[in-house]
Amino acid sequence: MGDSNLPASKAHAVIMWIIWFAQLQAAFVFQFFLSDGFSKGDNKADPMALWLWLICLLPLVAATGIRWLALSKKTRPEQQLIRMFVGLALSEASVLLGIFLVAPDYPQNQIGLLMVGVVSLIQFAPSYATPGYKIDQGPLRYLENADSYDALD
Repeated sequence: MGDSNLPASKAHAVIMWIIWFAQLQAAFVFQFFLSDGFSKGDNKADPMALWLWLICLLPLVAATGIRWLALSKKTRPEQQLIRMFVGLALSEASVLLGIFLVAPDYPQNQIGLLMVGVVSLIQFAPSYATPGYKIDQGPLRYLENADSYDALD
């Protein structure tokens, strides 16, 4: 980033925000171009097999673990980017598995998987890479001092 006017940390954050936003939009693009819009109709009378639920939800569990266990730690920008890519890919995998494996027989379950996949993508919003962003500035800071916090103050 030699002649850029942006400092390296801000440029890194901008790149991560662009990638994240593109991946978030990709979930809806996949839904409309690969599945012809939102699935319509009712599910089959038989419940969806447990193995199918596991195949669709395990990537989301792994993505959530990456986000809150591996990505939340202070890491170098390159490590953040790699972990974000892996987490976003796992979140998108759940959306794609829902389209190809679930949608024909269980359209309502497929919409549920899309919603959970989008929430999983949203959790990767790169606020952790944005310069100046600190978690202790938010409402959770009161949990650390719960004994001394008085709501009436």
